[in-house]
Amino acid sequence: DVRKYIGAYDQQVWEKSLEQADLNGLDSKPKKTGHIKSDLIDVDLVRGSTFSKAKPESPWTALTRKGLVRVLLFPFFFHWWIQVTSRSISSCILVLYFLQVAAVALYLEVPGACASEVFGPMCLLLLLGTVHCQIVSTESSRWPSGRVGASIKVKPREVERLRPNVGSRPASDTDDTMWEELLQGPDSASTASSDSEGNGRYNAGMVKLDVIYCVSFQNQLSWLQACHPSKDRVSAIIWEQGECKKADMSVLEISGIILTRVKLVEQGMGYLMLGGLMTATLALLPFVFRLAQRLDMSSLCSLSLAEVVEMAVGPPDVQAYAFFFITTVQRVCLIGLFFFMMCVAERTYKQRLLFAKYFSHLTSARKAKKSEIPHFRLKKVQNIKMWLSLRSFLRRRGPQRSVDVIVSTIFLLALSISFIICAQLLHSHETFLESMTNWELLVWASSLILFLLRLATLGSETNCKYSNSSVLLTEQINLYLKMEKKPNKKEELNIVNNVLKLATKLMKELDTPFRLLGLTVNPLIYNITRVVILSAVSAVVSDLFGFNIRLWKIKS
Repeated sequence: DVRKYIGAYDQQVWEKSLEQADLNGLDSKPKKTGHIKSDLIDVDLVRGSTFSKAKPESPWTALTRKGLVRVLLFPFFFHWWIQVTSRSISSCILVLYFLQVAAVALYLEVPGACASEVFGPMCLLLLLGTVHCQIVSTESSRWPSGRVGASIKVKPREVERLRPNVGSRPASDTDDTMWEELLQGPDSASTASSDSEGNGRYNAGMVKLDVIYCVSFQNQLSWLQACHPSKDRVSAIIWEQGECKKADMSVLEISGIILTRVKLVEQGMGYLMLGGLMTATLALLPFVFRLAQRLDMSSLCSLSLAEVVEMAVGPPDVQAYAFFFITTVQRVCLIGLFFFMMCVAERTYKQRLLFAKYFSHLTSARKAKKSEIPHFRLKKVQNIKMWLSLRSFLRRRGPQRSVDVIVSTIFLLALSISFIICAQLLHSHETFLESMTNWELLVWASSLILFLLRLATLGSETNCKYSNSSVLLTEQINLYLKMEKKPNKKEELNIVNNVLKLATKLMKELDTPFRLLGLTVNPLIYNITRVVILSAVSAVVSDLFGFNIRLWKIKS
């Protein structure tokens, strides 16, 4: 290492001796078996990282490159798509892929076709494929979930059973080295050649890595067993047929009851219907735009249905009709799939809000009884620990990274479309509405903004319920009331009160406001965004209608 070689000239004798002592000191120390104390908590418990989720196996840039290649060369990665979706879904996407190829070929032969009719579905296909590639590319997906990253004690003879083979891996890119180079980058050629020369060393190394993995996995499970808050229990009140009863319950048991209550809540169909409406609007927009351009309102009553269809589609031509049919099918399928994906994200955010809502009802006897969930007070230090554990556990329930990928995609797409619209308005606002592409961009922008506002509202409400310190303040008042009634327990209750104060400070320090693609939605960012966006809208409105209006001064 050049850095160490150059740095050696600056080292003194005492530094070299300390380095040598650091290297050799740990090996010479006597060691004995230790145990992690399960009655203590880590800061990860309050932050939420104790309950870890699956992480991507590669950086987002590499995953984006892989997704683009796997969509552009879809037939060559057909087997991979079957493994990460299903044979029927992959076959449908393959049909859409060849329809897209046919649409590109027919686009050059149809004079009345718009560029967005052929390139819009193409961009959507690339976008959806890249998003799906990022969702399925996680480290945990490399190992079969049932075998676990089955037994707590992993023995050496089980290494062969746990080793990931071709069947256990969800997605082997392809057997061809050329496609592997496209996915992995320029360094894969040398890697592939060295692998072909040293298969024996590779197999031996894999066995060694499997043993290391099994030992590491066993250590992680031992740590989780020692520290996992599910071992702790709290005396909670439950209601059965109107009767109040007590039961000792763990974090997993309480969260299971809350999960059951969340599943019983009927999800609304409003945003799913909105997605269907937007899909139909965007699919029929090219025909409506051509009809509006050619239609004369004065002669509308005298036109026949065939003449109206000819205005919307064009004169009878086999190639033109085939092109419009293909692009319409593509737009319905791909736009519908994209809006369905946004509805999945909306329902997930709604589910997170329900988890937070029921969690906030735990310490309220009236709300807990109404919601049919357990109820306990924060009158003991152990109860506070359980409350923090349950808070962290519920925040990590359900899909996390996959939905965040979808929301990030919606945000980036809305930002890109808004930038294009602003550029078009500044360039030629007088002829802006004369382009069908601009109309399509306006419909996309309005629908994406509606979904983003819904997601931001749900996320902010969820974060407020988890970060609401009024629960802890109310419990502090209850402790003072108990001190007045039971003076002999004043010292014990005072300790609990101090722990509640510390928990309040810790939550405020560690909790961050709701984030959307890494941007914190706090009041400062909200006000800045509000002023900037409304200033831009005010400038456009003032330019279009001829009078000055200052929307940012309107109080919300």
